This record gives sequence, structure tokens and C-alpha cells, in this order.
Amino acid sequence: MNKYLLVIFCLLVSSCSTEYQAEPQELDEWTVSTISPKNYTAVVDILLITGENKSGGWTGLVSNYTTESLGPLNWSGAERYHSGYTIEDSELPGLLYIRWHSLANKVTYDKAIRISDDIRRKMREYHDIRCGYYDLLLPYKDNILLGLAPDGMISVFLNGGCFDNELQFKVQAVEYKVADDFVYPELSEEAQAYVDEHGVPTGIW
Repeated sequence: MNKYLLVIFCLLVSSCSTEYQAEPQELDEWTVSTISPKNYTAVVDILLITGENKSGGWTGLVSNYTTESLGPLNWSGAERYHSGYTIEDSELPGLLYIRWHSLANKVTYDKAIRISDDIRRKMREYHDIRCGYYDLLLPYKDNILLGLAPDGMISVFLNGGCFDNELQFKVQAVEYKVADDFVYPELSEEAQAYVDEHGVPTGIW
């Protein structure tokens, strides 16, 4: 008799654990962020985001000055350093439009960037992963990071709280004609000294 009671107890415990097992929550908040190479400062002027279903859109500035990578000729060390524009919605982006000023060579660029179904699939994919000092569950690659180079090349990365930068593709922006009286902000003294010595290379990023 005790054997049968034990079996029934085990079944009940198993049922309870299954009933209260937390289901993965769908991705309903994500960011579009920008970064520029160290000393090659970029100022984002406009960021427009259209949803994948074209039923909604968002407009906002990422920030005045982009976060910079730790090295001037690459994106190294940028996995956790980004300035972001956060969207609270389960609809993911379908199209991004960005315009920014490159202060090193005083050129303004703009580009419309299509976000593919494959990238959205990667963003929605749930990963049972924890990281950081507090061992937080951060299961999504929920940040699209735009690397803005002074030659107009945009590197599109995907990352997240527990994920390093994953390059998805690169796309070349075009020069945008600004008003004749537009005044570009000045670089910092350190950045200007670096640019004076090394110039603004192309095809590096």
C-alpha cells in the first residue's frame, strides 16, 4: 500500500513542477544602438525605425554623441559599450533610417537599412543563458548595434546582455548635403590630435 502511495505522491509532485514551470517570455523590448571608432566621433542626427509589419514606427535620437570603441581602427571592446534607443514592443524592426555627422572629416551620411527575417529570427530565439555578477537571465540578442565609420561604412551587429557583437552585414552610406551654414561640432583635443597625425583612412572598418 505504501508503494502505491509513493507512486501517487511522485506523480503529483511531477505534475505540480510541470504546471508551475515558467514559460520563456517572448521578446517585447529591444534597442537600436550606435557606436563609432575611438577618436572618430559621430553625432547621430536622425534615427527612424519602421516595424516589420509596417503597422507602426518610432522616431528618436540615439544620443548626441555615439559611444566609442576601445580602438580607433576596429570595434574591439564594444560588446558592452553602446548607447541605445529602446523600443517596448514585440514587433521588431523592418527598416532603419539613420543620418549622422562624422566629425573627423566633416561629412554627413545617411542610409536606409533593411533588417532581414533572419536577423529578427535570431533576436526572437530564446537562450537559457545567465551572465554577469548577479547571474541574471538575459536570454535574447536584443540589441542591433550600428557601427558608424568615418568613411560612411555601417557595420550592423547583433548583441545582447550575455552576447558579444555578431556582425550581420556591412552597408555603405551615402553623403548627405547639409546646409551651407551648417557648423560641425569640434572633436575633443585628444581626438583631433589623433586625426591630425593619422588622418581618416577608408576601407578599414
